Amino acid sequence: MTTLQTLLFTPLIAALVARLLVRQPQLTAAVGTLTVGVLWLWLRGLEPSGTAVVFWGQPMALTTENQALLLVVLTGFFVLFGLGIIFPSGDWFVAGGLAGLTFLTASLLVRPFAIAVALLLLASGALSFTLQSGHAGSVRGSFRYLLGVVLAVPLLLIANWQLEAQPVTWLLPPGELVALAALLLLAGFPFHIWLQAAVNEAEPLPLALVVGVAPLVPLALLFQQLAIYPNLLDATFHHLIWLSGGLTLLVGGGLALTAVHLRRAIGSVLLLDMALTILCLTLPEQVGWETAVTLQIGRFGGLLLLTGGWLLLKRHQAEWPLDRLPAGLGRRSPLSLALLGVGLFSLLGLPLTLGFGGHWRLLTAVAELANRNAVPWWLPAIALLGLGLGAAGVLRLLAVLLAQPEHENVATAVPDPLWLQIVVGVVLTAVLWLALFLPALPTLILPG
Repeated sequence: MTTLQTLLFTPLIAALVARLLVRQPQLTAAVGTLTVGVLWLWLRGLEPSGTAVVFWGQPMALTTENQALLLVVLTGFFVLFGLGIIFPSGDWFVAGGLAGLTFLTASLLVRPFAIAVALLLLASGALSFTLQSGHAGSVRGSFRYLLGVVLAVPLLLIANWQLEAQPVTWLLPPGELVALAALLLLAGFPFHIWLQAAVNEAEPLPLALVVGVAPLVPLALLFQQLAIYPNLLDATFHHLIWLSGGLTLLVGGGLALTAVHLRRAIGSVLLLDMALTILCLTLPEQVGWETAVTLQIGRFGGLLLLTGGWLLLKRHQAEWPLDRLPAGLGRRSPLSLALLGVGLFSLLGLPLTLGFGGHWRLLTAVAELANRNAVPWWLPAIALLGLGLGAAGVLRLLAVLLAQPEHENVATAVPDPLWLQIVVGVVLTAVLWLALFLPALPTLILPG
């Protein structure tokens, strides 16, 4: 009982403190970083019993599986809150993130699937504040993100009810309901519009929190349900996932190639990465889960690099043009541009990047299944085509950022200080070392 109370109440109390200190953004971020770091150290030293304890009328349990997943989530929160000390990201970034962390934790710990899904909705409500942080008058991105979850949760609840009781003939089969819910949560076509809206309006750090860390929990719930009820993976479920995943890859690649401004390009590349995660739902049980986690961790790493380059480049041009690419901006800070480029290429899974392992694992698994006629032959071809279009779009973006502007005032272009160039160079070297020599990430056991 004490363990559950610590896990659930500590972030909530810290969120209240962070909200009271909202006028001091660095101190607020420091409170969030300290809270999550101490919680990580405490949780790391626990020995999970796996025994369910009734808490607030619902059975909850800390197992080895959800402990490992919670440690990954806490690591992501710690890194992002730490960066928030250097790059303040709005009044709700820390407070909303900590509140969302409480509900994400409860969703992983609680046993009844229906309650876990309801808690996921509460977490998304708190994270929508984080997504809107720093943009009080702009709600389109946070509203569409929350709307996607609001539409997905009833589908999952209805499917769960049908699986636990006698099915009703007038309802859609549970497999179709779960597939539609997964597409809503993971921005699959035609529900991808919430992702682009979020990228268009969110600050870089809140975006990395909502897209790079939080999806681990709904992914765990989806794979848990698919493991308990294998009959969900019927022909209709597979066809919906394949069709939506393929169309998402084509749409993402096309949008990346024709992006008119930086946020559109970033959103399109993110969409390509999300599409590959969608395809993991049709892989064999354990392979699909491990690949999805690897993709998610690679996405988080790519978003960190992208965020660093994005924020450092903004030092040279605070007002980003929303109708065109900032031509020539990369010439003022080549290392920051390199950081941005490595982050984008990592989201595409190119070799020598952090995202290569997950993308290679997914593509080889899909290709192997296509050779056995277990998936359509066109699926791996579309995946390669979409990623190729995305890579061409990123190269076009980098070329514009490096182009010589027509009217460049050289006198006002202040170069980065030497210490910043050294730090960015060390980060890029460390990323290359990790991509080359880091052993395979330890796989998480399928949550049961």
